[in-house]
Amino acid sequence: MKQLDLQKSIETFAVFDILMILLALFGALLGLAGFLLGGVWFYLTYFMILGELMLAYGILVAPRRLKTVVYREAIGQSSNVWLKIAFISDLHLHKKKGKAWVEKITKKLQESKPDILLVGGDMVVHDAKDIDYGEPLKNAETTYGSYYILGNHDYQDDPAQLTAKLSALGFHNLTNSGISINVQGKELRIFGLDDGFYGLPKLSINRGDDKAAHITLVHESDLIHDIKEEDTDLVLCGHAHGGQVGLPLVGALHVPSAFGCKADGGRKIIKGIPTIISRGLGEVGVRARLFTPPEIVIIELGI
Repeated sequence: MKQLDLQKSIETFAVFDILMILLALFGALLGLAGFLLGGVWFYLTYFMILGELMLAYGILVAPRRLKTVVYREAIGQSSNVWLKIAFISDLHLHKKKGKAWVEKITKKLQESKPDILLVGGDMVVHDAKDIDYGEPLKNAETTYGSYYILGNHDYQDDPAQLTAKLSALGFHNLTNSGISINVQGKELRIFGLDDGFYGLPKLSINRGDDKAAHITLVHESDLIHDIKEEDTDLVLCGHAHGGQVGLPLVGALHVPSAFGCKADGGRKIIKGIPTIISRGLGEVGVRARLFTPPEIVIIELGI
């Protein structure tokens, strides 16, 4: 299993923050030039102000605009039993998006009253100790329990510390394992895979003649390449953050997936498998979002 050197990790906001300060100073100088010189400088100033207002929105407002997205999915043979699954991913906890943010998320989860809570990995940015900010999640009550898998960022420091803390919060580790839940006489099976970059995804589903409804929880959508269509009814994943930064009509500027924009977010069919991709709750690389608000996914599931 590959471990990253935390001191050399590029997943830091420091460079981004410095660039934003320099850009703000440049904008101020350009604005002064526009008012003093007029002409083309005035128009440059106008567009610079618009750009900086959009940037300020992406940094200060958009990352805090928590959204709830609801899907209705029937995956059973008769689908006459329904339950509610809350799916969250990519919290990327750190001091600037810490306990108060998680309390807001937890309140939304409490309002939705889920039967099951699933977490799709990347609980922190790169410091395992920041998992302490996730403590309010212990108050997100469920009927059948809360479960998680590890993501690539969860391996950057001390995954054992993460798993120990999540266990203390009442979460069960589904990394490379599965569970069976009896819901009103119907079976729901949930399988989780390890991270595709730094973990060792090795769970063989081998569904065979098993007719129970199956969900597969993965961090990166790329792992769907290794899942057979007949072995699962629904895949849940995160990682891409919806591209994190997008533009109207254009969409996400970059989606970190071999599937490209097909894996940016929402409900998709990938390799014939119904797939729900969370746009996540946190940020990495740049401390900003634009036209991709953080989201909690609620799945009304028929089994």
